[in-house]
Amino acid sequence: RRLLERLGGRPLVLRTLDIGGDKPLPSLELPHEANPFLGLRGLRLCLARPELLRPQLRAAIRAAAAGPLSIMLPMVSRAAEVTAARAMLEVEAQSLDLPAPPLGIMVETPAAALALDTMPVDFASIGSNDLTQYVMAAARDGSGAVADLADPLDPAVLRLIGLVVEQARARDLPLSLCGDMASDRAGLEGLLDLGLTRLSVAPAALG
Repeated sequence: RRLLERLGGRPLVLRTLDIGGDKPLPSLELPHEANPFLGLRGLRLCLARPELLRPQLRAAIRAAAAGPLSIMLPMVSRAAEVTAARAMLEVEAQSLDLPAPPLGIMVETPAAALALDTMPVDFASIGSNDLTQYVMAAARDGSGAVADLADPLDPAVLRLIGLVVEQARARDLPLSLCGDMASDRAGLEGLLDLGLTRLSVAPAALG
């Protein structure tokens, strides 16, 4: 609520709990997984443990009374996951007798990118770091023997982002991109060429 008040009517996008993979949370014990980047993280974790998601949704619904707030779900692979989260959001909104904020997703997995047209969402944001990682099968941290493969300008990544743009345009769906890609001049030019017009840039790279 304080953030919304400081923004003075400008929009705020709130991502639900996004942990797992390279984002552990010391206060929450997660099961050991051989490959946590392909495991229980983001929305998958929140749906598996709804007691984590419900308080977030209720807080967001209440805060939205102070300004234009939207909720964004991370690590989505299937439309059914969004449907489950939306149903939970509607239940909590009804119990609070308040409107449900718009609901969107991070497009981070190839599955979400290929099937954005099936997702019951109000908006979407491409997560270029994770999407590149999963498309190229190379860790997003840019280290190790295959670091050169984690290239967001690879034709495979650019073609997939282009497909996401086409699907969003066909639905008149607001689409943005976050991640390091838009902070790089070559990446920025590539994204503009693909038709993306809403980009998130690290403050240090704005100049």
